Formats: sequence, structure tokens, C-alpha cells
Amino acid sequence: MHRDVHNNLPMEQALRVDVQDKTPKTKRRQQRQCIVECLYMWEMQQDITIDALFKNYCEERCTEMDASILNSDFVIDMLRGVVCSKTPIDAYIQNCAKNWTFARIAKMDLAILRLALFELLFCKKVPTPVVINEAIELSKTYSSEDAKRFINGILDQLAKERDAH
Repeated sequence: MHRDVHNNLPMEQALRVDVQDKTPKTKRRQQRQCIVECLYMWEMQQDITIDALFKNYCEERCTEMDASILNSDFVIDMLRGVVCSKTPIDAYIQNCAKNWTFARIAKMDLAILRLALFELLFCKKVPTPVVINEAIELSKTYSSEDAKRFINGILDQLAKERDAH
């Protein structure tokens, strides 16, 4: 059984935590969950293209999820955008993660941060408070309380820097 060593959960459990979450979810949040799960999987196996990984993900999840969630341009566009922007996004995370080595950040937290930073930096249509709130909600589903504070701190720092410019 594969484990995410940073979260110490079997990969299958790490990706299926949302089944236990009873919070009502909007379509967009469900799409973000798909994105985060795919980004997590991609981080664990970067030898596969994001398009091929997403195709496999859709085939595996098609019986569990509404087709309108999986067959969304938003999901694949965001996945491609995050993957293509990984270098500047990761540089920003490294710069903001004071007293943390990049390797120490849990892979699921990294996936949440990458998505949120991509939205904040490159998707001007989504208001900053919405992006931060969505990242916090995702961290409640997939991460620990400490991770939620860590993610909020990095996103809040970016928001303040953007407002200052």
C-alpha cells in the first residue's frame, strides 16, 4: 500500500477523505476537490502528463461523481495552468514558508496551495476572499488544523502583498 509520508495516510484514504465530509458542496468546490486530488496524484507520480492522469482519474471516479463535475473545462484548464506555472508558484511558496523546508510541506497541502496561488496570481475573476476561503475549506477536508493555519498564512501574505502594490 502506498502512503503519503507527510500525511501518513494510505494514498487511497488521502484521496477519499471527502466521502466522510458531510458539508454541502458547491459544484465549483467539488471541481476544486478534483483538481487538488489530481495535483496530489501528479506530485506523487510526475512521470505521467497531467492530461493522462486526469483521464485516468475520471475513469476511476466516473461512478462516484456527477459527469458535469468531471467534464468541466474549469478542471482541466486549472490543472494545466497549475502544472505550467509550477515553478513560479513553488518559488513563492518557498519564499513565504519561513522556517520550513519545501520537502517538509505535506503533498496534499502543497496541492491546495498550488491551486490557490494559481487562482490568486493568474485568475483575476475570482475574488481573493473566495480563493482563500476555498483553500481553507479544502484544508479542512484533507489536512490538519496546523496545515489550515499554514495555508491561510501563506495566502494571506500574498493577498497583503498584492494589496500593497
